[in-house]
Order: sequence, then C-alpha cells, then structure tokens
Amino acid sequence: MADQQHSGRDGFLDFVAEAEERARTEFGPLGAGPAGAIGLLIRRVTKLMSVEAEHELQLDGLTWASFRVCFDLWVGGPQEPHRIAARTSMSRAAVSGAYKSLVASGYATTADSPTDQRSIVISLTDSGAELTAGIYRRHLEITEGWLSPLSTPEQQILLGLLGKVMTSPRGSAFGPGRAVNT
Repeated sequence: MADQQHSGRDGFLDFVAEAEERARTEFGPLGAGPAGAIGLLIRRVTKLMSVEAEHELQLDGLTWASFRVCFDLWVGGPQEPHRIAARTSMSRAAVSGAYKSLVASGYATTADSPTDQRSIVISLTDSGAELTAGIYRRHLEITEGWLSPLSTPEQQILLGLLGKVMTSPRGSAFGPGRAVNT
C-alpha cells in the first residue's frame, strides 16, 4: 500500500522516475537535473486542479473563460474589455464571447465607456458578484485541499518559488496583456 501511495493512484510518480532515467540516458547532463520531473509534476497537478475547478464551474453553468471575466470584475470592479483581456491573459475575442454570455445570463451588464466612445464598461450584477464569490470560495477550498500535505511555511516557500519562476526572463516573455489561452 505504501508503494501505491508513493506512486500515486495511477503510477504517475513511477512514470516520472522512468522519464527521468530515460532523459539521463538519452541527454546526459541536460537530463541529469530535476527540471524534467518538476515540469511533468507541475503540469499534472495543474491539470488535475483545473479539471476539479472546471467541474465546479459547470455546476454553475459557467465556462472557465466566463469565470475568469467574472473573477476579474469581482477583484477589479467595472472595466473595459481590453483591460480584462490584459489582466486575464485572454484574447479580446474570448473576453467578448464570455461577457456576452454573462450578460445574457444576467450576471453582468454593460454601459458605454465614459472615456472611450468606441468601448463599453462591463460590470457584475449583484447575482454575478454573489455567484463569483461562491465559486471562488469553493476554489479556495479545493486549492487548500490540494495544498494540505504542505505546512504553511512550505506553502509560503512554494508561493515564493513559483513567483520567482513567473518573474524570470522566460516567464516575463509572456508579459502582461499577452493571451496565453482562451
């Protein structure tokens, strides 16, 4: 049973170990470090967390894109679509599609922009703000569950390390306003 716990339910950690060995054999010094394993594990954990979070969104009839728009409005208040796109790393087209569905569902409203006659300002309705807060509360509960094996100091260290990776030259190449997914 201990081996099963160590390797994960589906043996993913065993797969990672095999991948590390293959990389060491195939690529020498390039494959000798932990980068490959870290990359595989980060992507796996991110995917599993995303699947769980997206399942919660579906229960409320939202897509990941529409929740990101709601969440940005919940955090930052009423905004023009181009600002939401920049803050969420979404394309303007994805923001447009998301806010239109939110307006149709009664979770958001639009008004003419007071600063740009060619644009609009999107706002959450009271029901949209309530929905977003409820979803984010569940998101925090899910994330806390995922991070529960780590102590609070370990979580702080992980946060610092991930922040350091995000602000590295490689992470900065995907700077603000660049759509990386929809």
